[in-house]
Amino acid sequence: MSGTKRFERSGPPAKAETFDWPTIERSTEFQELVHERRRFLAPLTIVFLVGSIGYLVLMAFVPDVMSWQIVDGLPVTWVAAVSQVLLTWALCWAYLRKADRDFEPLEQRAAAVAERSTNGGSR
Repeated sequence: MSGTKRFERSGPPAKAETFDWPTIERSTEFQELVHERRRFLAPLTIVFLVGSIGYLVLMAFVPDVMSWQIVDGLPVTWVAAVSQVLLTWALCWAYLRKADRDFEPLEQRAAAVAERSTNGGSR
């Protein structure tokens, strides 16, 4: 990748803006955004960890169960592995949907507060 110009900037450097991060972090808009994300991500994280760790525990400590045949030679291992992939896709889809519907307006409000604090601080 030494010959690519992909990461080179074109034009003059952008104006350096300073943000008043403590003020932004204390704003109700930012706090609401953080609270909503954590409230949504905590259960999703638990579901993902239970599924992933459960799969690994079954593979490590109960290999006989994982070798059971379900239908026409289809082992439980394959079904469990596919369910991990489907679980990951479902959780990603749920997060993207929630981010588009709920987090985006909160992000815009928090960004407006950041913009006000930046513009107000430079005057």
